[in-house]
Amino acid sequence: MFKVSYKQVSLSKGARKLPVIFVDIENSKSVTTMFLANTGSRYEEKKEEGLAHFFEHMVFKGTEKFPTAKELAETLDSIGADFNAFTSKEYTGYYVKSASANFSLALDVLSDMLFRPKLRQEDIDREKGVIIEELNMYADNPSAHIADVFEEMIFTDRALAHQIIGRKESIKSFKNADFKSFLKKFYGPENLLLVVAGGLKDLAKDEAAISEQIKKAMSKLKDDRVESKNPFPSTDATSPALIGQKSFSQQKFRLVSKDTEQAHFVMAWPALDANHEDRYALQVLSTIIGGNMSSRLFSKVREERGLAYYVHSDSDLYHDTGVFGCSAGVDSSRAEEAIRVSKEVFTDLASGKTKIDSKELLKAKDYLRGKTLLSLESSNSVAQFFGFKKLLRDEEISVEDALKKIEAVTIDDCHRVAKNIIRENELRLAIIGNFKSEEKLRLAMA
Repeated sequence: MFKVSYKQVSLSKGARKLPVIFVDIENSKSVTTMFLANTGSRYEEKKEEGLAHFFEHMVFKGTEKFPTAKELAETLDSIGADFNAFTSKEYTGYYVKSASANFSLALDVLSDMLFRPKLRQEDIDREKGVIIEELNMYADNPSAHIADVFEEMIFTDRALAHQIIGRKESIKSFKNADFKSFLKKFYGPENLLLVVAGGLKDLAKDEAAISEQIKKAMSKLKDDRVESKNPFPSTDATSPALIGQKSFSQQKFRLVSKDTEQAHFVMAWPALDANHEDRYALQVLSTIIGGNMSSRLFSKVREERGLAYYVHSDSDLYHDTGVFGCSAGVDSSRAEEAIRVSKEVFTDLASGKTKIDSKELLKAKDYLRGKTLLSLESSNSVAQFFGFKKLLRDEEISVEDALKKIEAVTIDDCHRVAKNIIRENELRLAIIGNFKSEEKLRLAMA
């Protein structure tokens, strides 16, 4: 296995403290500089829906040192860097991946983006059109749209239910003051995490010199921002049954009628929260059911019956809730059969009608091990591996220890988790396609 050394520090500048993770990857010539923010769409008020995602766009439009979008992009393009950002329901990230020798410039640009963004109203107004077109793009993509519809249907909490990108009404309403308020509330150093992953020996003469560069970047922060970490949503629900009762609505079916050649559906059950001790067993179970082209779902739904082009398992775990199920794009004329067969893959395993054997378990573990190691061949992926665990769970775990957690999963663990999650009358289904009636679709999921 490749050699990675991990170290966490907390760097102070005046009264402010920024959590920092250094991950040294032996022989790497690249470095990923990544800021993760402990905020996302679930922390927005109703009138703010879409603000976290919109803010992610706006920091690329100009800063104090790089006053226009073109100047900022040209600065990073001049060193051949990869740079981007992403927004989820519970976190937001900004990164630059560059040659190790260009770390100082990458840090300079990123820190200017987060500590000194311009947030000009004229840029905001112009970007509204861009984001509305992005929203329209998702709405015109049936598989993406039905995934959003599904989450809107299942969650009782508006904050989790609404789309990350927001609504047209809220997007059109945003003003400079909204972004400044959001910046103050969620972008203090204490609510951020800086991850520096790659060939650290090429960044500076030693770690202390790297730390001094980061402190210099922190000195850019002059405005008033909240000085504490945003608290995580919490739950006392310790099982899928309780999670279903506390965070899921009673609506279990939704049909979106649209003239499409193919039907797309999402089906799932209330599952586990992201900190649950069974999350590794669920990861193995998800792989067995629908994680790859030799999985049960792919074999049954696509290979044996020719019902779908794509079909795969889904496992989405949040701080206080989670879902487990599958998504598929299927022949509309055989949608009822596809729903029934997909459901049976889950329910037959949960009921004990079908069993997991040692060969299938080993295959799933080997697949996860291989995919994990392949994903960590880039400094960007390494930064995410360590960064997400620290930001979202305050967890410090090595790659080797994470793989040991997967290796420790047993057949009994998988059967127990399947039985706990895949429960009668708890299935939720959303489907989009050219259907005149929903009666047969409801019967297929019953």
